[in-house]
Amino acid sequence: MASPKEMLEQIWSIITELPPIQKIAGGLVLAAVVITLALIMGRDSGSNSNYGVLFSSLTESDAADIVAKLKAQNIPYKLAANGTAIKVPEDVVLNTRLTLAGEGLPRGGGVGFEIFDRSNLGVTDFVQKLNYQRALQGELARTIRQFQQISSARVHLALPKESVFVEDQRPPSASVSIKMRGRGKLSKGQIRAIVNLVACAVSGLTENNITVVDTAGHLLFRREGDEPGMLSSDQLEYKLKLESNMRRKLETMFEEVVGVGKVIARVSADVDFNQVNTTEELYDPDGQVVRSEQLSNESDKQNAGSAKGIPGVKGDLATFSGAAGGGANSSGSNRNSVTRNYEISKTVKKTKDSVGTVKKITVALMVDGSYKMVKGPKGRMISKYVPRSKAELASFTRMAEKAVGLDPDRGDTIEVVSMPFFAPNVQAENTGGGSKWQQLVLRLAQPIMYLILAVCFILFAARPFFRLLSNKQLEEEKQAMLAASRLSTAGGREGGEKEEDLTLPSKGMSDKEKIYKLAQSDPDRAADLVRRWLREGA
Repeated sequence: MASPKEMLEQIWSIITELPPIQKIAGGLVLAAVVITLALIMGRDSGSNSNYGVLFSSLTESDAADIVAKLKAQNIPYKLAANGTAIKVPEDVVLNTRLTLAGEGLPRGGGVGFEIFDRSNLGVTDFVQKLNYQRALQGELARTIRQFQQISSARVHLALPKESVFVEDQRPPSASVSIKMRGRGKLSKGQIRAIVNLVACAVSGLTENNITVVDTAGHLLFRREGDEPGMLSSDQLEYKLKLESNMRRKLETMFEEVVGVGKVIARVSADVDFNQVNTTEELYDPDGQVVRSEQLSNESDKQNAGSAKGIPGVKGDLATFSGAAGGGANSSGSNRNSVTRNYEISKTVKKTKDSVGTVKKITVALMVDGSYKMVKGPKGRMISKYVPRSKAELASFTRMAEKAVGLDPDRGDTIEVVSMPFFAPNVQAENTGGGSKWQQLVLRLAQPIMYLILAVCFILFAARPFFRLLSNKQLEEEKQAMLAASRLSTAGGREGGEKEEDLTLPSKGMSDKEKIYKLAQSDPDRAADLVRRWLREGA
């Protein structure tokens, strides 16, 4: 194996034998690579090797406060990520971070409850309430910024003055503005979490008095009842999910019959989200029941005798003796009454209709027809569209009605039509096996191309290079063998050897004769040289 020095000499000899144009091009490429690597390594070592990230994702106010503290402490720093990240030397990152944390930095933007750390004498009650509102807004904004998708947030609270009179009390309200990080989006659950967070942090605040928007002008959460003519987010989601489930049922069912991608279904549902409470009182006149009964019996009797005057006064009228056997006359009356109170049977029925009742469903179904191969004008086989028959469409209609539960009495309608779909479907059928071969060729084209490039590189670049190296080695070995042959011939002369083949002078001999002499004097080396020539010639 050649030494490193010999390899360098061989490489240098190869370079010197190149044409001038190739030398210039190779030098330019090498210089460009070296300069690019030097610039990259220098930039990385100069900018990042000795600096570490102190804080990242900072607000403008926090970044300004931290920079002021670093300047006061004479600590070098660098700004990154558009001023939202600060870097300091790596050996002071931890100490600086702890020092700033002890001073309450970063605060997370805004003013929090640290505003009450310094109490001032003579603060009015109005200022105290205003500071509390500012602190509450700042703390809520800091908490909302903890979401990964949120870059910054602002919270505005409207806290009305408390009143001892119920009719004068007004509920508080809140507005939240969010700036998203990049193309991040909040899910419905995350938006609901923000709303609940704000509602629970403020006394008397409800979800209906909270509005959430983003800086792009999108309304993420609105008050219920702000726009009575529009559906709420929950109602709209329920309606879309209902329609999507019906559409998926139809498409998956018909794809098993007509094929994948050959049916399109659309469903429109009219959903009633009104909540109706009904109370009914039913009376049954035949179901009378005596509730109470009162009986009353009155009797009155009177006796009639002779007329008598006023006691103690002598009557002016003559008196007669009573009739023979004269008995006294008597008179009287009886009165009976019955009072009965009846209770009529009554049924009270209260009904609460469920929210989201389907009032009407409309279904539109498009089905692709079938295709058959026919001979074209030039004898070439082409695909011809054949629409579905009326019997097939009728069966499709019945199956669709059963699948989604259509009710004609409710006013549900369905329309099923057969029409040709987009041309690529037909072309795919026309090409048949040809498309499979094309796909196979496209799949194998890239690996085959890489293989061809590798073979070309080996044949036209690597092999000539190694052949050149082997030729150099063979030439050196040939010269060494010839030199050894001359030395052996000279030594034989000095030793007094008389053999004719060794005493022949090498001067004036051809290379062939010299090699022949070498083969006689050193057969092993000659055989090795011949093997090398054979390999090189192959």
